[in-house]
Amino acid sequence: MNLEKPTTLPEPLESKAQIPETKSPNNPEDKTQEGSSATFQETNSEKTSNKTETFLSSDNQDFFRKMSNGGTKIADQIFEGLYKIPVVDRLVGKYEIAYNQFWVDRHEEKAVKLKNQIDSLNLKIGLFVQSKQEMESVMDDLKQQNAPGIESLQLKLKDIEKQRIDLLNEKDRVQSKFEAKENRIKLHANERDMVADKLIGIYNEKLQPMEKELEGLRLLKDENELSGTVMEVNHKEQLVKLEDLNKKKTQIEESLRRVGMSEKDIRKFEAVKMLSSVIVRGYENIKIEKENLVQGNAGINRQIGETDARANLYRDNREEFVRVKTKRPITIEVEARTRSEEFKGEEEVSAHPRKEAQETFETREEQSTTGTMPESATETVKENKERLEAPAYISMWNAYLVEKYGKNIADVSIDGNEFLKKTGLSKNGKLDFKDFKNILGKYYKVKRLSLDKFNKSIDEFFNKKIKTHQ
Repeated sequence: MNLEKPTTLPEPLESKAQIPETKSPNNPEDKTQEGSSATFQETNSEKTSNKTETFLSSDNQDFFRKMSNGGTKIADQIFEGLYKIPVVDRLVGKYEIAYNQFWVDRHEEKAVKLKNQIDSLNLKIGLFVQSKQEMESVMDDLKQQNAPGIESLQLKLKDIEKQRIDLLNEKDRVQSKFEAKENRIKLHANERDMVADKLIGIYNEKLQPMEKELEGLRLLKDENELSGTVMEVNHKEQLVKLEDLNKKKTQIEESLRRVGMSEKDIRKFEAVKMLSSVIVRGYENIKIEKENLVQGNAGINRQIGETDARANLYRDNREEFVRVKTKRPITIEVEARTRSEEFKGEEEVSAHPRKEAQETFETREEQSTTGTMPESATETVKENKERLEAPAYISMWNAYLVEKYGKNIADVSIDGNEFLKKTGLSKNGKLDFKDFKNILGKYYKVKRLSLDKFNKSIDEFFNKKIKTHQ
């Protein structure tokens, strides 16, 4: 048995199948399905639960139908197994989607034609109703004047009512076909969406480890950014110390020059040599730390770029099938039908002369409509001159948060020990408010705390608490 998969749609379907054309509702040939074993029957493919048959040639379809239930079940399992093979799963899914989309489009075309017939019949029925109303009005006038000819008008009225009923019967037949088409459209759309959902799930499963890796890399990048900010503060402190050492070394050298020591002996002087070594090593360490930070960030960015590029291949394929589901069937509004009133009485038979019986049949129409698918704060504060220890800042910050938000501060309060451990700041080290604000903002970002409350509160905290503390 050969699987013949079409390369394009709908041409392969048309090359292997003759799809029935829409026929007039009055044509009796439209009541039967034409075809033979060599003709692709859409009705047969809808009745079978086996999707395998969809992609077989006409000869193999005949063979498939003659297989036992066990054989067809095995064939279906093999077909479903294709979804577990990379690349092949996407091809099979696209064929299934194209197949169902073809029938959605096909049935929509026929449904629109049937809707046009319904509109035409409604127009004719409306004309007969108008004629009937006008004739009934004339009959009422003639009755009041006791004029002759009322009975002939009643016969004509009966003929008009017969024609109206015939049109209503024809409309029922056409609308039944329309409703069948409408349901087939929805069934094929649902089948198409099921295949799309299956492939979307496959790509989501493949994307999950990559998205998890990217989230880890983004967190690592944020942590490096926090470390870099803390490192800059430490470097600032180290540079101040190195400048002090350099001044002391210069003072020692000047003192030695004044006592007549040569430059060569000054350079060999033990205190000068030790200070020079400490200063050079200090500047070198600062340079190395900066280079390591830059290299580390570059490596993380490179990993993010490579992983994101791999993930984009699966994202693109997933989005292709997500967009498939946006192709919703068109909305065709047709009046809902109501059951006609049934006459349950009988005509009275009597021996005396009978009056002419006039019966009025009122048609009630209900209108039904089908539903349609439906920075932080930008202002900078002036740097205060007083420098405080980090625990002091944290204690004042937490107290301010309780004052401002009450007890509901779980998303913004800071654990002092965790903060010092994460940032690497010394418990006794002092820093100014601007540096504290910068480090605190990066810490909030790493810990995924509420940046909104931080941005709204940090400057007000400075104005109310830090200035007052000064």
